[in-house]
Amino acid sequence: MFFTFGFYSMTTNIPYILGVDIGTGSAKAVAVHPNGQISASHRQAYPTMHPQPGFSEQDPQAVLAAIISTIQHTVAQMGSSPAAISLSCAMHSFMAVDENGQPLTPLMTWADNRSEKYAASLKNTDAGKRIYAATGTPIHPMSPLCKIQWIRENLPEVFQKAACFMGIKELFLHRCFHEFITDHSIASATGLFDIRTLDWHPEALQVAGITDERLPIPVETTRLLIGMDQAMAGALGVSPDTLIMAGSSDGCLAQLGSGAVQAGHAALTIGTSSAIRMMTAKPAADEKGRLFSYVLTPEHYVCGGATNNGGGALQWFSKTFLPWSDYNDFLKVAFTAPPGSDGLLCLPYLLGERAPVWDSRARGAFVGIQQQHGAAHFQRALIEGICFGLYSVGEALESVVSPIREITVSGGFTASPLWIQLLADIFQKPMILHQDEDASALGAALLGWHALEKIDAWQFDPAAAARVFEPGAEHLAVYQRNYKAYSLLYQQLKEAMEILGTPVKHPL
Repeated sequence: MFFTFGFYSMTTNIPYILGVDIGTGSAKAVAVHPNGQISASHRQAYPTMHPQPGFSEQDPQAVLAAIISTIQHTVAQMGSSPAAISLSCAMHSFMAVDENGQPLTPLMTWADNRSEKYAASLKNTDAGKRIYAATGTPIHPMSPLCKIQWIRENLPEVFQKAACFMGIKELFLHRCFHEFITDHSIASATGLFDIRTLDWHPEALQVAGITDERLPIPVETTRLLIGMDQAMAGALGVSPDTLIMAGSSDGCLAQLGSGAVQAGHAALTIGTSSAIRMMTAKPAADEKGRLFSYVLTPEHYVCGGATNNGGGALQWFSKTFLPWSDYNDFLKVAFTAPPGSDGLLCLPYLLGERAPVWDSRARGAFVGIQQQHGAAHFQRALIEGICFGLYSVGEALESVVSPIREITVSGGFTASPLWIQLLADIFQKPMILHQDEDASALGAALLGWHALEKIDAWQFDPAAAARVFEPGAEHLAVYQRNYKAYSLLYQQLKEAMEILGTPVKHPL
């Protein structure tokens, strides 16, 4: 089995590319034509386990099976093999595998905080600052840089046996080509990859205690691979000579799929987690360390910040306090409370927090509780807290990259027009909604067509199918007041959060 480098000559009669997004909670596939039209789609979910506090892991075989099933179902709907399969994947997924590509550990997700002490010991050191500047990845337990250190100390036998440390997309590619391959974009989210030289970063490798021989080969996001394992092709329902494009990370491809590629055009996503990003021509340096800077192509970088707590926080609240409520009912009740939630504020840090504070010990809080507050106030305050968190990242983006002119929105939250309008009112920016199946999967397909030289992905404009939510000023004063208080809360509660996060030693 082998893979080729560079472009591969194709006939002009193959009608679609399959964009596949390997997300946190599900695998999604969309069949996309060169004009951006989507003809078929499929989605398959998989669970996340939390066996100990701070652990967030998945069964890599279950995720792999869902990827295969999702592709097979979508290809079956189309009735023919695609021109190519182009891959998108959630960042920071991580596991150890042996020389045959068999997992030695569960798949740790971005939300896994078990390596917190390694991140804390490195973050503010000179070495940590140099690594952040070179890799564009903030020092945080999410990154494989810190997760490798945890394995090295806590699972020494696994560490010694591991032939490669990699994520779930790399496992899929190994099943297809029997090679350890990663793309520049996923690599740039590991904390181990130099985003300027486009190679593994020596100082980061030294901190992790490994050499680059124990990491996948990094290739361009537009690299087209051929020579698929025949049994794997059969499982996918495609021809063995179907091309697979290495692809990129979900955040970078959501930017492309949203059409947010020009200066001043940001993309905002709320799914299980949430993020806001902008595209730049070169890495964007943030001296305060609030933002990431990831590779899409050597000429296109994506700068922004992700928060740990998006729709997952709503799911937790509903499951814990409103077990009879579904997502739509939750939102319907939440928006019966007045804007500003009558002075009730929420820090939604249920899983610690990434941007802009990058503190895995951060904890959630409701502040300002009074007797008049009911369930709807708490529900709305939680939603507003998620929005305030994104607004704080947006402030950092504007200070580092450029002013934001407009924002394209995607993710499960877009089913609620009231939530989109809330964001428009808080940001005081137009929010643009496209009726796409999935921005990341669509972005993967567009980048695939770009690699096949059929379109210029940077000129793709989905605006014709857009709905625009214009900002309103009616409730601006109350949102500004609440955000002022919100922006003070983390710093004022940080010491208390650290105390609460310190284990208590019980006497024997």
